[in-house]
Amino acid sequence: MLLTFGVQPASAQSLAGKQIKVVVPYPAGGTGDVVARAIAQAITEKTGQTIIVEDKPGAGSIVGTDFVSRATPDGTTLLLAENPFILSSILFPGHYDPVSSFEPVCYVAATPAVFAVSNKSDIKNLADFLKLAKTKAGAASYGSTGPASIVHIAGELLKRDAKIDMTYVPYPGSPPAMNATLAGTITAVMANYSDLKGQIDAGTLRPIAVLMKTRVDALPNVPTLAENGFNDLDASVWFSFVAPAKTPKETLAQLTQYIGDAVKAPAVAERLKAQGMFVKLFCGAEFGSFLADQKAKYTEFTRAFDIKP
Repeated sequence: MLLTFGVQPASAQSLAGKQIKVVVPYPAGGTGDVVARAIAQAITEKTGQTIIVEDKPGAGSIVGTDFVSRATPDGTTLLLAENPFILSSILFPGHYDPVSSFEPVCYVAATPAVFAVSNKSDIKNLADFLKLAKTKAGAASYGSTGPASIVHIAGELLKRDAKIDMTYVPYPGSPPAMNATLAGTITAVMANYSDLKGQIDAGTLRPIAVLMKTRVDALPNVPTLAENGFNDLDASVWFSFVAPAKTPKETLAQLTQYIGDAVKAPAVAERLKAQGMFVKLFCGAEFGSFLADQKAKYTEFTRAFDIKP
């Protein structure tokens, strides 16, 4: 018993004094980068722990993700993971597995995907859009980042479930898809709320549906696709932290404590809210089940719609 009690403090302090690196597999300045830096700063302020955020973009997030999967599993290297963490593993097999190559730490925030039209459009709601798509072949179109993105798959699900003819127009990012919608080149845009927030707030874009199962506080008057009967359509973009496989449980518990305390800090919640995100915290086994479910779901969707890189 004395030996056991003597070991516990050492395990609990396994990260004390060590530098922790958070790898963001996307370019600097993106939403994931903002999330990582906000939480890293909060951890440092509370614990004094040194947290470095390093951006390693490339190959649809694979470069940075592969790097972390091969890192020493001691808790000093973490990955900021988003939806492509799942999709890239399916579309480009042979690199890493989102379940077996990593340990789940915490899901921390999300931003909903939004279906929007120009405020100059005659389309006032989702019913108007569906009516257009059903009554005039080729008249309805939507743009999004893609192909092979979460919002692309959401669009294909809407086409299938609503039984409509809707032309998909891929763009290299949300801003050009949004600009094409504003210019009237395409009918609508599907994109992250954080990317469309400025134009929605300015009134130049009209959101007609939120691609989540529940409404969001930032858009209280905008119905969800689930409210319109499309229950499978949840295309929110989520942000989370994972560690290399075989990271010790005691170390994962300490990381969970660090991240959980940081996410609960009012300054972090406000910073994320300003970026069009909302905090949603769950960790450990619950987050692991979520990742396994996402892998199964998007494996099915990419096969069903023949989605290719």
